Amino acid sequence: MVEYILGSFLLDTGRIDEKMLRELIKKQDDTRVMLGTIAVAEGMMTLDQTNEVNILQSAMDQRFGDIAVAKGYLTDEQVEYLLKKQGNPFLLFVQTLIDNDVIKMDEMDGILEEFREKNGFTEEQLSDFKTGDVNKIVPIFLPEECEKYSVIIGTVIRTLIRLVNRNTYIGKAEIVDVFPENDQVNQALIWEEGLVDGFSEDNGGLLELCSVFAHEDFTQLDEDSLDAAGELLNCANGLYVSSLSRRGVFLEITPPNYGKCADDMKLYSVCRVPVSLGDKRFYFTVAEVK
Repeated sequence: MVEYILGSFLLDTGRIDEKMLRELIKKQDDTRVMLGTIAVAEGMMTLDQTNEVNILQSAMDQRFGDIAVAKGYLTDEQVEYLLKKQGNPFLLFVQTLIDNDVIKMDEMDGILEEFREKNGFTEEQLSDFKTGDVNKIVPIFLPEECEKYSVIIGTVIRTLIRLVNRNTYIGKAEIVDVFPENDQVNQALIWEEGLVDGFSEDNGGLLELCSVFAHEDFTQLDEDSLDAAGELLNCANGLYVSSLSRRGVFLEITPPNYGKCADDMKLYSVCRVPVSLGDKRFYFTVAEVK
């Protein structure tokens, strides 16, 4: 998810084009983050120190971490920590950008500061983004009124990443006045109070979701295609309900509904999240029922 969010920023600022972004995403799968990149990102080493170790490494048959420890730049414990960070998707994308001469390592801090300011993130939120952890990324894209929905939104996004498109990513959520009524599927989760959530179309993303999940090439949103979206929604909501039941909260999941929400359902704090599957987008909307 982080690679598409940061990649979209680089696209918007003219540093890359759409073709290059697609190529970088493909190359990322073959990229291994260099320990020096992580050490600089974590503030454990300076850029000059990593350059020195890289030069020494080219003349010595030793690993980066061994040389850095011998030079006194890192401890064994820090090297072990950095090795565990090598699978971080944010760092993988940064390494891919560096390897393909899109940016230089010493430009990264300035780019990230520009990215942080554009999105209105705090330093802490930027740190959460850099973890690549969906659970930490989702809340920073939610307005304060929507933070109560972060768990269910995170559950839905992880389900989409796992079952539909590994490059699923979200944009800034917003509070809206009404729940979508057209080209959408929704489902209610009811207890003393409850939630209703759903998927709605924007620019082809919902149709793409239906086609990929059902393994069928749908050409329009109708009852057949939306049935696939309803099945996926039911799957994600089932995971959310199961997590609540482990905390002693039990609720009823109603069958998916392919029209507007019931007229007698009073909705509050309607939160709409833009969700992208590559270059196609749809909305995930969630609201309180009282």
